[in-house]
Amino acid sequence: PGRKRGFPCSFLLGMVICMCGCHTAWIASNASAVTHRLASSRPHQQVMSDLDETSRLRSQLELLPDVLNFARMRGLQVGNAYQRIDSIAGPVSWIVVAADPNTLSLHHWSFPLVGKVPYKGYRFLDHAQQEANQLSSLGWESEVMAVEAWSSLGWFPEPMPASLLELPEHRWVTTLLHELVHRTIHLPSNAQWNEGLATFLGNRLAQEWLVSRHGEDGDESTRHRLRYQDEMRLNRLLREYREGLLAGHRRQAHQQFLQSLEDQPWEAFSGAKLASERWSLPRVLMAEIYDPEAFDWERMWAESAQDLSNLAIWGLTKKDGTGAAESSSGPVEGDFRSRENSSRD
Repeated sequence: PGRKRGFPCSFLLGMVICMCGCHTAWIASNASAVTHRLASSRPHQQVMSDLDETSRLRSQLELLPDVLNFARMRGLQVGNAYQRIDSIAGPVSWIVVAADPNTLSLHHWSFPLVGKVPYKGYRFLDHAQQEANQLSSLGWESEVMAVEAWSSLGWFPEPMPASLLELPEHRWVTTLLHELVHRTIHLPSNAQWNEGLATFLGNRLAQEWLVSRHGEDGDESTRHRLRYQDEMRLNRLLREYREGLLAGHRRQAHQQFLQSLEDQPWEAFSGAKLASERWSLPRVLMAEIYDPEAFDWERMWAESAQDLSNLAIWGLTKKDGTGAAESSSGPVEGDFRSRENSSRD
């Protein structure tokens, strides 16, 4: 039985390596993170049976099938994703992001099948740090970020990271729906469009789920709504910060940004905590890729009759945005954070 379970993972790894030529060392490390997680995962019911009935993780696992059914009813392609649980502690992977301090643009890597992407993934932190150090020696500003959740874009059934279920319900449900949006709709070479949609729709559907379960004024519904409002406020401040950088006022823009963080009337975030974080150039530029206000999603969602198939066609023919640097998403995408940004608010 063990050999049968391991074969698909080994086959996937071998296939990817054979297709990637000179990038074999990188893809062997990154793909092995995925295959290792798949091979080590356990069936949902098996994990639940090992947990005490009062365990918080068990209570969240009990919710998981309901969330997946909700996603199916709302048109997301769940398939066999998240039927198994990945109980390995820590991030599922690490990515390196780098920015040119002169052009204020993200570095892009090119890979067969994947195309151009603004990050490079590794299974091991020290390997990612070596890549970041090498880029820094060449004049790039680089940062290593932790990957907490990922999507195969439907290539194979992803396991559910148990560490994600340690977050409050409104957080892990939002992340899960975000990744299922990627699994359902993906436009090649349009990272900003893909991530903006997943952020918008993941939050929209999460609010719908939370209200159906807890009511409009329930604690989880309220916490989700306030957090999303703060995320949008932070996105706007980051947008102003990038505009200041592009105008050539880097130091002034940085100081104004930090002051604005402390002055904002945050509901879920802490201004002092945000201001104390490391706002590196790669992190600031990556925020644009995930900015849901870069596109008029409310209008697009309404014009598509809230149908993802229609939205995909709409996106191919009418997409418009902020004109951010061209980027591309590959067959494995993730939600990732700075190593320093490990808050679980």
